[in-house]
Amino acid sequence: MKFAEVALNLHLRRRAESNIATARPDSETEILGDTFHYRVPQSLAGQIKVGHLLIVPFGPVRAYGIVVALAPTSPVEKVRDIENLALPEPVLTPTQIALARWMRHEYLSTLTHCLYAMLPPGMILPPRTVYSLTAADDELPSKLSGTARAVAELLARRGPLRKTQIQYHLKLKGQTINRSLAQLRRRDLLKSESKLPPVGGHSRQVRFVRLLADDATIATARPLLGHDSAQARLLYHLASTGDPLPALDSICAAAKCSAGPVRALERRGWITLTPRQKTVIPLLPVEELARLAQEKSSRARRQAAILNYLSQHPGPVNWNLLRQAAGATTGAIRSLENDGLLRRVTQQPVVLLRLSRQEAKRRALELRGGEKQAAVLDLLRREGDQVWISWLYAETGCSLQDLYRLEELGLIQLAQTKTRADSDTGETREAELSPALTSDQAIVWNKIKGDLTSPPPVFLLHGVTGSGKTEIYLRALAEVLARGRQGIVLVPEISLTPQTVRRFTARFPGRVAVYHSALSGSERYDVWRRVREGRVDIVIGPRSALFLPLPRLGLIVVDKEHSTSYKQPRAPYYHARDTAIKLGELAGAAIILGSATPDITSYRRAQEGRYKLLRLPRRIMAHQGDSQFPKITYAEMPPVKVVDLRDELRAGNRSIFSRALYRALAETLNQNQQAILFLNRRGAATFINCRDCGYLLKCARCDVPLTYHSHDDTLVCHHCGRSSSPPERCPKCGGQHIRYFGIGTQGVEAAVRKHFPAARVLRWDSDTAGARSAHQKFLQVFVNHQADVLVGTQMVAQGLDLPLVTLVGVVAADTALHLPDFVAAERTFQLLTQVAGRAGQSSLGGQVIVQTYVPETYALQHAARHDYEGFYEQEIAFRYQAGYPPFYRLARLLYSNSDPARCQAQSQEMRHRLEKQIARLGLPEVSLIGPGPCFVTRKRGRYRWQILVRAARPQDLLRYVTLPPGWQVEVDPVSLL
Repeated sequence: MKFAEVALNLHLRRRAESNIATARPDSETEILGDTFHYRVPQSLAGQIKVGHLLIVPFGPVRAYGIVVALAPTSPVEKVRDIENLALPEPVLTPTQIALARWMRHEYLSTLTHCLYAMLPPGMILPPRTVYSLTAADDELPSKLSGTARAVAELLARRGPLRKTQIQYHLKLKGQTINRSLAQLRRRDLLKSESKLPPVGGHSRQVRFVRLLADDATIATARPLLGHDSAQARLLYHLASTGDPLPALDSICAAAKCSAGPVRALERRGWITLTPRQKTVIPLLPVEELARLAQEKSSRARRQAAILNYLSQHPGPVNWNLLRQAAGATTGAIRSLENDGLLRRVTQQPVVLLRLSRQEAKRRALELRGGEKQAAVLDLLRREGDQVWISWLYAETGCSLQDLYRLEELGLIQLAQTKTRADSDTGETREAELSPALTSDQAIVWNKIKGDLTSPPPVFLLHGVTGSGKTEIYLRALAEVLARGRQGIVLVPEISLTPQTVRRFTARFPGRVAVYHSALSGSERYDVWRRVREGRVDIVIGPRSALFLPLPRLGLIVVDKEHSTSYKQPRAPYYHARDTAIKLGELAGAAIILGSATPDITSYRRAQEGRYKLLRLPRRIMAHQGDSQFPKITYAEMPPVKVVDLRDELRAGNRSIFSRALYRALAETLNQNQQAILFLNRRGAATFINCRDCGYLLKCARCDVPLTYHSHDDTLVCHHCGRSSSPPERCPKCGGQHIRYFGIGTQGVEAAVRKHFPAARVLRWDSDTAGARSAHQKFLQVFVNHQADVLVGTQMVAQGLDLPLVTLVGVVAADTALHLPDFVAAERTFQLLTQVAGRAGQSSLGGQVIVQTYVPETYALQHAARHDYEGFYEQEIAFRYQAGYPPFYRLARLLYSNSDPARCQAQSQEMRHRLEKQIARLGLPEVSLIGPGPCFVTRKRGRYRWQILVRAARPQDLLRYVTLPPGWQVEVDPVSLL
């Protein structure tokens, strides 16, 4: 007989994130409460393996659980039998379970959280309670409240439903639903049961896409791409109508909309709407009008003047002009109209299209959000054959929903398998050839190729921007695949690295899967299933891609390993870079960490010999694979000019642009080149206060200054998202001297438009790029030179290939430099170095201008010289003196509560508990910092206090501490704010 140790997902939502497991360090078995034990019944003997997903009983309900261990005995006496297998094959590998156990102890989380982080979100859902009637509809008693009867009739009509479904259909509040269900239950008219949702939901496997429509059909269907939009219908009709002066009423009738969308298009500047006009039409010849005017001149002077004017101006006359020129009054006009001499007519407004017909259709497609669908059709037309779906995703940025829409219109066909033996575009496409290596790349590659053996090494590839790190990744993956193994490529954020993804899919067609949070739940489940079935050799994605079950893992690449995006922001608070290194150790896979600005801790480990340090110190000017550059040449890093804004103020320049940046921007635009203006702060003004009393407008929930956004005239909290209208008077003293200070990306955009009105400006930040596909759209617009100046936050600092960018301007380099965080200098150096690397990526050259009030700061000085080693030496000396990582590790204990006094008291009590535990365990090297309020003291209405544990291994102390509700623990935090 065997027993299975099972991790359930039943209480994931009820568990506190701060519930640290308290197993002894030498314990081989997880504590009860984190996992549970079940007996393997005879019917399943020999079938259950570690990693299997099971259906098990838990109290009165059934639940899913993952087998983490099998043993001949159980540590508890009373155990229940496993009910069944949920899936025939294991969902996790033994390596993944070993990794989850390591994560549990390393990041002080629960094993349950760690295991279920390795599965696609939504694949396994907790049990759902459904309600059904026990009596027929005609058997319901008459004495039921109105809402209870409505619930009963709904259940009788629709069958078993969840509480949320009942609430949705009846539009009732939660308390009302609860009372109604309780009333039905008391009368024995209602029963409830727990049901398990199906694993993975109902997903559809799609692997190949084929074009069905011809060019004429596609042209006819283009107005239907995307979602419905009244503005788009108007533009399509204006671009297609033959009437050069269509009336507003006829246009609205044809587009089936009101006048509102017309006004919206007018505000965009795409159409002109002529005003409604009143005209007067004479009904007699001019000679007769002149005669009547002579007759009325003595007894009806106003009527005579009107008739005389009409006789001199044949045809319809504007009413306002007639009143002004002839002194016409409404009474006089009405009298003449009653005599049958003229008629008043009101002419409808006319809609004039200000765009070309082709541009109007393109804009209409944008309004419908159909650009991705159009790109799919264009790609399928170019290929002329069936295309592998992952290739389509990488080339167009489309989603499965876009493809479903095209299939619904009858334009494409989605298939699980190829329909012809030679039609698999993804697998038969000739792979992109590897370009020749530079001398620097050849040295690095020879070292990596010779060391891709056991024990698996960790390489730190330090290469400046544009030095060819991606080609090293591609070579290493090709070598690993040739040995029959597989690879993972981690990128900080998939939406910001489309060019990189395309290079991988082009080099390894048919063998790459892209996995990220922008995919729907069914799409992620399909990718996970294909990986588990062995149909994928390379996975590309952010930190969650690390957990896809590749059985023959041989290489993990962590690109831009310094990025804070690799830190999971919720339990379990793992760091994908360090977790990848542990996974490589467990799976026997090599690790390549790449960055132009390595994390200080990573570089220290390389200096100590724990990682193998490799360097690519020179930038490649030639674009690899470009036939115009048969000989590879190098380029110097762009020169960086640091401008002291204090000197600008002394010279009387109060503009956000220094004189140097203004001249450089003007020259760049005159030469038809592109510029990037970087400011890591959104909005138009960063804070607002009253000049009379000094009152600072703050968020009522977060206690931080509100940021003014000019495009919609609102004040926004960038921590909780709450927005409000700016006040006309001070809320404290009632004064009217409200002033706006500071500047964000909106303010920079407005300044560029003011000083350079002919420039095409594009703003790229989280305000403008909120939609799922916005990042790809912004990048494509800028790459196609449809914009001259790109204004943005750290999004523009990503590894983008922008050959026309010859100027990068850092509007304010001090935004993060003075924050009370031990990584402030490092983050500033990294960000400035990365954004500066966007300039000078072609033979056009480039320059960088950095504006600051503290030019003497060593982070700015070394960034201006592209001197990572110099910065590292000064930063590591500061870290050593202050006792910060990499010399010690930190763990952050964060407490939040709506009561500030309780927050402080609980934090002080926790410090006393920690001090006693340190003394009891004899850990003199462990030190505590705090407690104290966080930099953002209040967030979403809750006050926040923190305690830092500093030690070689904070886990040695914290594993013996159970945190009460309200606490959470984060090991190796990337920020202390």
